[in-house]
Amino acid sequence: MMGISEKEFAMLARLARLEFDGERKQEFMSEFEEIINFANAVNNAVAGDTESIKDTGGDNVMFEELREDTVKESLPNEKITSGVTPVNGYFTVKRVVK
Repeated sequence: MMGISEKEFAMLARLARLEFDGERKQEFMSEFEEIINFANAVNNAVAGDTESIKDTGGDNVMFEELREDTVKESLPNEKITSGVTPVNGYFTVKRVVK
């Protein structure tokens, strides 16, 4: 398989918001290549033949066993916002993600 190019690696790293120095960059380029090769192997193995995909048993949940959704009374906005200064009936929080 072809290796991952520096440009492709830089794009993937930027999308993942990762930064690498020289040695770590080469190490991760190799690991990214292994991941891509594995994904390609899976794609090639299936190649449109979904009958060969093993059933993982995701249909084991019996809908009769699920509880019924019920609407309950919520806390009044005045009580929720009593310790803060509300904005349009809501309270604001500091941004934690840049």
